[in-house]
Parts: sequence; C-alpha cells; structure tokens
Amino acid sequence: MDGRTRTFSVAPAGNAPAPLLIVLHGAGGAGPGMAALTGLAERGPARGFACVFPDGWGGVWSDGRTAPQLKRRQGIDDVAFLNALVARLVADGVAEPGRVFGAGISNGAFMTEHLARHALMPLAGIALVAGTAPVTSRQAAPAPLRPTIVTAFGGTADPLVPYAGGPIGPLGRVANRRSARQHAAPGRGLVAPTEDAIADWVTTNGLPPDPTIDAVPTTSNDVSVTRLSWRAIGRPSVTLHRIVGGGHTWPGGAQYLPQRIVGRVADLDATGIILDEFSRA
Repeated sequence: MDGRTRTFSVAPAGNAPAPLLIVLHGAGGAGPGMAALTGLAERGPARGFACVFPDGWGGVWSDGRTAPQLKRRQGIDDVAFLNALVARLVADGVAEPGRVFGAGISNGAFMTEHLARHALMPLAGIALVAGTAPVTSRQAAPAPLRPTIVTAFGGTADPLVPYAGGPIGPLGRVANRRSARQHAAPGRGLVAPTEDAIADWVTTNGLPPDPTIDAVPTTSNDVSVTRLSWRAIGRPSVTLHRIVGGGHTWPGGAQYLPQRIVGRVADLDATGIILDEFSRA
C-alpha cells in the first residue's frame, strides 16, 4: 500500500467463507499480541468468525486525531489498507462479503469508531475497549453516518484514556494544564466523554434514550461493572459496560503492564460478550 508492505495475521474459520472480525491493537502493539490478549485467534473461529489481526504502520493507527505528537501518522492511509485487506480476504475465500465487524483497544478502538462513525467501511458491528471517539473525529461527524451495533467497555479509572473525556496519554492532567498555559492542543489529542460518544450511537441507531441498567456480577472487590443497554426491535443495539475502578485494559485479558501504568483488569469476559453480540447479528 503506497509503497509500504503492510502485514497481518489471519485465523480462518472452518466454515469459510465466514463473517470477518477485524481486531485492531493499541499504540505500540502488533497483531499477534492482540490475538494473544483477546484470545480471539482461537475463540473467534470456534464461534464461526474468521479473525484478522492487522499491524499498524509503526505500531499505530491513523485514527482521525490531529495533535502535535501524532505527526508520524500523517500520510498513512489506514482506511485504504483495511478496505484492501477485507477485499483480499474475500477474494481468498476466507471472509464473507457484507458481514464484517470491527473491534479494538485504545488507539485500535479509536480507529474502529472512526471507521464506523464516518462510514469509511461497511461495518455490521463494532466493539470498543478503552477508547471511543477522539474529539476531532467526533467534531467532523457529530452524528455517526450509518447505524451499526456497538458494544463498548470503559474503565472509570483509566489513566490513559479518561472515561469522562480529556487529554489522551500518561500524565493527561499535567499535559492539559501545560497546553492551556501555552494555548496549544494536548500532545496526543482529546477523547470525548465515553457516555457522550455512546449517546451519539443511540441516536443514530434510532433507540430509546433511556437504557436498561444491570449490575454485572464480578469476583473483585476493587472493580464493579454496570451494563447499560439500549435495544429496540429491528434496530442495531448499543451496550456500554461501565467498569467502575477499571483501567486501560482488556476485561478478562492479561495484566499486560503494571497497575500503576494501566490500571486494573476487570474479571469480565469481554471477548465472550463481543462474540455473543456479533453472533446475534
């Protein structure tokens, strides 16, 4: 793509061609690490989904943010890459056209939401973990352009992508104060409040504004989970798992960095929940 060799890992399903789940890693990651973190290389095909784990160029995705520290992403057309990847997997008989889903964590979640919000790919459903809509992407499309299923997981104690919105990255509050003094944008950009971004999808999907609210049982005394669900017959559903005390992690996944850096992992099977939601589609 554009003179660059782009790479990816594929876990095909036995029932090929199959519905395709594109799984995007966070900044600094790679496809194989995302496969290991989520377990989707095994669990996806077992549920009838082909899963593909693309590698971002330089370990990152060009997710619609414009910020001083993200200049290396400029000129990288990840939208073209991911669309070409789907076309390749359809041509190879791995993926079924018209049944493509997306999932991601952090920078990968921003990219997934950006693709769906701006209708840059025909995604039947998206799963967002530790990230929703960057402010710049949301400003460019205040209302998502087409309905789709949304399943999201947000930790209220996420130290890198604040649940209530604000500067993205470590020491976000310090960076925000420094930027305010210098009248400059935060170095990694801003994320919209999680529940505001989810409300955009509730409206676009034509769902009632008031969710069904359930407490999700967990075994941890430090983390609790509340599930907010918006559903209506014949409309794409929206579900938000508000993880009180949760960090910048994949629920049910490994504690891939110390808690002091990324926060706590909730004992919630995000992978299973995502597969359940997309299977119902």
